[in-house]
Order: sequence, then structure tokens, then C-alpha cells
Amino acid sequence: MGALFGATLLGSAWGDTKTPTGISLPDSIRVTLNQEYPGWKLAPATPQIQKAYKTHHSAHPPSLASGDFDHDGHTDYAVQIMLATPGEEEQIIIVFLSRGDHYEETILQSMGVDPNYSLWVTRTSLDETGANPTPAAKKDALLVLGGPVGDTVYAYEDGKFHDIPSPDDLEHPDSSIPRVAPPPDPVPEKVDP
Repeated sequence: MGALFGATLLGSAWGDTKTPTGISLPDSIRVTLNQEYPGWKLAPATPQIQKAYKTHHSAHPPSLASGDFDHDGHTDYAVQIMLATPGEEEQIIIVFLSRGDHYEETILQSMGVDPNYSLWVTRTSLDETGANPTPAAKKDALLVLGGPVGDTVYAYEDGKFHDIPSPDDLEHPDSSIPRVAPPPDPVPEKVDP
């Protein structure tokens, strides 16, 4: 699925938000993206990331995920889009939280275009705080994989997103997460004296 999606994504259909598995963005989110980010496309992913998602039989592509990020029982969406205006290339990770008849938009990251980033939904133990705190329970969180600083986990707590420590054990990483080795550092060119 990942390779098939990647082929579609890297082709002329970047704006198509329906994947071969049937995951698609609601029309209202597409309208918002079209209005606020004219010319947006789903961000491309490296062939290695596409292969890892295929190997893990992912139900979603690397730049589009869904889950219950605010833990209210409704489906929310995370997208990683790319704006390709010459000289102003940008990649943005946005979460759309379901609010009944509309979606609330939250930008989590904005960066230069980098196909080494991908989105994954993980279940992690989160404490509820506030007036009626509840003990830790496994809840959806958005995991942004890749990039120069490693993975970032975004959890929705106390009415907003926070980046939290990864629940992944570095000595025994979660094999259900499609990990890709970071690209090697470029080899410096030798200069003859």
C-alpha cells in the first residue's frame, strides 16, 4: 500500500487525499486547506518510508493519519502538507480536531520541505488533569517520525497539544512503528592541497 500510495503521491495527484485503503479527509477539511493553503499537496515521503509503511501494513499513508487525538470519541485528522511556491517551499503538520459540525485547526510544526518526516498514531499512557482528574489510560497521540532531532510525540492534554517524551524504549523499540534509518550525513569532498 505504501509504495502504491507513494507512486500516486509523487505523481500528478498530490492533492488527492483519498488513499487506496479508503482513508480520506472530510470535505470541510479539504475546503479549509484549499482556502488557507492554495496549491497544497500531501507532503512526499522517501521510498524507504513508503516501503516501511507497506511492510507494517499501515492503514494510512505517511502524510495522513486519523485518531482520537483529543479523546472525545470523535475521529480527528493529522495531515502533513507541502506548499511549493518557488522560493517559499514549506512543509506543515496540522491536526484537525472534530468539533461537531466543523474542525478546529492546530499547526504543530512548520519547516522546510523534508521527505524524511512521516506521521504515525501511537497509544500512550496519559493522565487527565483538571477539575476531575483520571488515572493514566492508553490514548491516541500523534507521533512525528524522522527529522534531524528524531521523533516527536504530540499529546492533547488540558485543552492543547504538548510534545511529550516518547513512550518508545530506545533499547527495545516498538516494532509496530515503521522506523527508517536517518539518511547518512553527506561525505565531505576531499580537497587536494
